[in-house]
Amino acid sequence: MLSPYSFNFPIWVEFGSGSSKKAGEIAKQRNWKKAFIVTDTGVRKAGLLEGILESLESHKISYYVFDGVQPNPTDVMVEKAAEIFKEESCDFIIAVGGGSSMDTGKGVALLATNPGRIKDYEIRSMEDLVKGKIKNHIAPLITIPTTAGTGSEIDFWAVITDTERKFKMCLGQAPLYPGGPYLGAVYALVDPLLTLTLPPSQTAATGIDALSHAIETYVSKGSPPIIEPLALHAIELIAKYLPIAYADGSNIEARENMMFAAHIAGMCENLANCGLIHSLAEVVGGMYWNVPHGCAIAVFMPKVMEFNRMATPEKFKKIAIAMGEKVKGLSLREASRKAIDAVEKLLSDLKMPKSLKDLGVKEDDLTEIAKKAMETVEYGGNPRVASYEDILSIVKKCYD
Repeated sequence: MLSPYSFNFPIWVEFGSGSSKKAGEIAKQRNWKKAFIVTDTGVRKAGLLEGILESLESHKISYYVFDGVQPNPTDVMVEKAAEIFKEESCDFIIAVGGGSSMDTGKGVALLATNPGRIKDYEIRSMEDLVKGKIKNHIAPLITIPTTAGTGSEIDFWAVITDTERKFKMCLGQAPLYPGGPYLGAVYALVDPLLTLTLPPSQTAATGIDALSHAIETYVSKGSPPIIEPLALHAIELIAKYLPIAYADGSNIEARENMMFAAHIAGMCENLANCGLIHSLAEVVGGMYWNVPHGCAIAVFMPKVMEFNRMATPEKFKKIAIAMGEKVKGLSLREASRKAIDAVEKLLSDLKMPKSLKDLGVKEDDLTEIAKKAMETVEYGGNPRVASYEDILSIVKKCYD
């Protein structure tokens, strides 16, 4: 029997090479006057804004470029950007970059029309999500990803670091009724051409993040049946095309398929929660701001998957098949283990970090990491109930 589900998807998506250059046309159609462009210096120096700015200029749309986004964006930075948005009299936002830029853009859009500080909108449980803390429609937002990873262009989530707690807060809201306010874009312009210059290390880290979205939402507690075809297809594409994009960044077929895979994995995040992989990775990112999110994901993924495998072995078997593993003639236990083998091989091929020590995490912080993981919203989505002792054991196994 299929479990019931419901969802509302209000984001207009333009997927395809060159789609980012439609920003000016869209702004003109909507009668928007001045864009607040949220990005980072790397994106700007790489020339990835050029086509977007030309599009705005050709349609006589003014703009202000805020390129102060840092990895693992903080509440302080988001609130500063929101002040500049108002000072510059902007009326819409274009977030160009990876998850950090798009999440910052969501934070700015939220504070542009809603009172208080960014921490007032933190989601600590799925119950908080249903309550709907966001009362007013956020400022119009266009998301333009330059990585194939986070899926933030299409999801209703943002992750912002609380500097006082050194903790990554989850903000999130889907429309609670047709036409209701939500934390997300009005338009997502998904242009694979913008990923062609992404270095191999970032290609790998963001691609592994996308893989984790597909795997965790698929196996998560309460995952609806609509996720299975989306998640398994994303997993299949990533297993096939991520190594190619890593080895040859100019391969447009690989880049297109990776962007598509990350995109549909991001859609899965609107339909189900993640789990302990994200709980732990986000805690590490909140405590160590220099650690790329995808690298933290890579360290925790195999050990968390091994912990969760017994809770949903049939799904792990399907993950193994999607990743190209041969499971014919194997027991369910053996077949489900193949999913972890496939992930470990992929991580090795991509030269991803293997331990928390590799990431510069101090051994003295392991207990705090385990405790904080239980405070995250993703913890509740894990398919297997995990005690503090269980989580600490996983963290210790990931240290060396």
